[in-house]
Amino acid sequence: MTARPLRRLSFAAGIALAAAACGGQSDGSSAASSDPPTASTAATRASATTQAAQQASCQAGGLHTVQGGLLRMPSGAQPGRTPMLIVVIPGGRGDPSDRLGVGAAANRQGFAVVYPTSPGSGFWQLNDQFGTSDVTAVTDLLNRQLATGCFDRERISITGVSNGAGFTARMGCKLPTTFAAVVPVAAGYRALDPCPANARASFLDIHGTADTVVPINGKKPDRKGNVARYTATWARRNGCTPPPRQTTPRRLVTHFTYSGCDSGIRVERYALTGTQHGWPGSRSGPRGRPASANPSGFSATSAVLRFIRDARRPAG
Repeated sequence: MTARPLRRLSFAAGIALAAAACGGQSDGSSAASSDPPTASTAATRASATTQAAQQASCQAGGLHTVQGGLLRMPSGAQPGRTPMLIVVIPGGRGDPSDRLGVGAAANRQGFAVVYPTSPGSGFWQLNDQFGTSDVTAVTDLLNRQLATGCFDRERISITGVSNGAGFTARMGCKLPTTFAAVVPVAAGYRALDPCPANARASFLDIHGTADTVVPINGKKPDRKGNVARYTATWARRNGCTPPPRQTTPRRLVTHFTYSGCDSGIRVERYALTGTQHGWPGSRSGPRGRPASANPSGFSATSAVLRFIRDARRPAG
C-alpha cells in the first residue's frame, strides 16, 4: 500500500493544491531540467522527508477546538497511524456533548473524530445550486488536519445524520478518491447532484422504515431518494454484483449485503423496522428532544465503527 502515491483531495476549493501536486508550480528540480540529480540533491530530499516525519504530531486526548470544527482525540495517538472519522451533523455545533455517542466510543477504539461546525444556519448544502461553501469549508478542515501528519490518509471515513447524512453522501461524491468509507444515517438523497463515476468507497446506509422526514422508499410521486436505489448506484460503481443478499441478524433489523465488489470494498445497508428519523441509539434527539423511536435497539454508533474499522481507501 505504501508504494501507491497518496491521492490529493479533489475539489474546486483545492485547485491550488492539485496544481502543485501535478507540477503546476514546481521547485528547481522540475522534469524540464537537463541536470541529473546529484548526491547532494538526494541527501537534501531525504533530509526534508525525515524532517517532515519528525514534525508530524498528534494532539493530546480529549476535545479540542480547531479552525472550522471540533476535534476529539484518543489518548496516545501516533503520527501517521491514527485513523480518523469525520462526523457531519445538523445544527452546526459539532455535538460537543457527544449526544450521538460516537466520540467516546470512537476514541476507545483509537479513532479520532473531527466535527465540522457551521456558524450559520447549520443546514448543510446538499447540491451546487444551494452552494459550495460548505464543501469548501469541510475540505479545508480536512486538509488542515491531514497536514499535521497525525492521521492515516488511507483510513479517513465520513458519516452523518439527517441533513448531515445527505451532506456526507455529497462529500463522498465531491472528494471521490478520499474516503475509505461513506456512512449516511437517516439520509435524504433526493436533492443530491449526480455522483461522478470515480467516486468509490465502501458504503453503508442506515435507515428506519418509520422515517417520515425522509422516507426509506423516497417521496411520491417519483420516489426519488429511494434508499435501496441510491445504495445500488454505489454498488455499481464499486463493481458489486446485484442483487444484495438479505439477512435478519436480529429482530426488526434487515441487513442487505452486496457481493463481488472490487477488492477491499463493501456495500451494505440496514433497514430498521419501526425506527423513526434520527441516529438510532442516541441518548436524545436534537435540541434536547427525546430520542426517536427505535424498537429494535439497534446502535448506529456500533454499526458505523464496526464498518469503518477495517476500511481502507480503494486502490486505483
